[in-house]
Amino acid sequence: MSQPLAPVCVIGAGTMGRGIAQVALASGHPVCLVDPDAGQLDAARSEITARLGRKDPTAPARVEERLTTVTELTDAPAEPRTVVIEAILERLDVKQDVLRRAAAHFGESCVLATNTSSLSVTAIAAGVPDPSRVVGMHFFNPVPVMGLVEVVRGLQTADEVVETIAELAVRWGKSVAHVRSAPGFIVNRVARAFYGESLRLVEEGAAATETVDELMRSAGGFRMGPFELMDLIGNDVNFAVTQTVWASYHYDPRFAPSLVQSELVAAGRFGRKTGRGYYEYGEGAEQPRAVAAEVNAEAAASAVPVVLHGSDDQLETLLSRSGLEFDRKDSDTPRIEFPGMGSAMITRGRSAREESYRRSEPVLLLDRCLGPATATALALASTDAPLTDVVVALLDRARVRAFPVADVPGLVVARVLSMIANEAWETAHHGVATPEDIDTAMLLGTNYPMGPFAWSARWSTSSLLGLLDALWSSYRDPRYRASYALRSAALGIPGGNHE
Repeated sequence: MSQPLAPVCVIGAGTMGRGIAQVALASGHPVCLVDPDAGQLDAARSEITARLGRKDPTAPARVEERLTTVTELTDAPAEPRTVVIEAILERLDVKQDVLRRAAAHFGESCVLATNTSSLSVTAIAAGVPDPSRVVGMHFFNPVPVMGLVEVVRGLQTADEVVETIAELAVRWGKSVAHVRSAPGFIVNRVARAFYGESLRLVEEGAAATETVDELMRSAGGFRMGPFELMDLIGNDVNFAVTQTVWASYHYDPRFAPSLVQSELVAAGRFGRKTGRGYYEYGEGAEQPRAVAAEVNAEAAASAVPVVLHGSDDQLETLLSRSGLEFDRKDSDTPRIEFPGMGSAMITRGRSAREESYRRSEPVLLLDRCLGPATATALALASTDAPLTDVVVALLDRARVRAFPVADVPGLVVARVLSMIANEAWETAHHGVATPEDIDTAMLLGTNYPMGPFAWSARWSTSSLLGLLDALWSSYRDPRYRASYALRSAALGIPGGNHE
């Protein structure tokens, strides 16, 4: 005879708590939802019942049978084997206090899980009489929809507790990423570069927010650009997470907050919830649109010879999409040559001015993209107007909109994605999680188009390393230091390859 499903006690009936209660109920567990606000509990019950009832007309009756709501933790049924999941205020003292009280109430057989997104599971556990029972169970919002749970092992967490929570998450239909307790875990650590590097591009005047967003969607394959996503999350929330991670890593420059965002937060421009952030959301407000380069009619009509030097999938795919005939030549430096005019190259982390100086010819740099066959936009920077006209016309034939940006090292997509990937390599190098779990976390926890180790392989670790080293050479900013693990993989050093 199979053992009955473990009782689940969810502490906190806010958005996350009621989402966790919903997935537990849907999987057949008896659930007790605890919150000092009776109105919050009533709202949670109504919302859970309505959501489950949309898929199954019999669900409301089962919710009524299985869901208990109480305003005091001591009134929760003290069943053995209870899995306690707290989803309350992100404050260490508050979480420690509620888990201490839960441990006393439910007894020695309970498991104590915290849904913290940024606090140390080890530190939380240190405030509980038996820290071996404390584990991180980090869900993502909205809980019933998002497919990831980060299962976070504190320094003291027992193996069987990790296994119990991982098995529970899988039963609830979630994919599990195993993480060692470290600031930001996987997602909130690795994703910082998506926001931070995009903000630095805007700080430099490289491109407007709407242009960065458009490029990250249309060339990077992301569902939302960083600025529209920060407005959706809330700039106050996003900024607070960045500050927490930055402080937790002893103010490492890789995680430093942006003055652009801090100014918005100071002004109360939190995004959609306040009607204004990077963009306007009030009644009748129109979102700014990124402006692509106009196609020069004369350049589009002229028959300029084209030569592809070396081997590069993105350049070859763009030429194939354009329908232009081209010659080939061997070369160690992939580029499209327009004889007598100059060359177009994929960014290697240097400015177009520097590449032009090195080659003694006009150079136009194209940004990287994740899918050359499907990309519909690319950033470019150039040292020569006639060369720009020719390349814009070529891209137009390939059905790719060209977005000129300032001549900054690394352009947009290549720079942001290289920083995300570098942090993923560093996270694996520090033993926080495996590359497989990191890719899973970023795919399912943030809806990235692919995991950072997957795009490291697509671009090659050597080109990724070269781009980061070039950024370091240009800026001399420690945020661009390449991970030792990435450098080892790119150079083929044994024991350093996480691919």
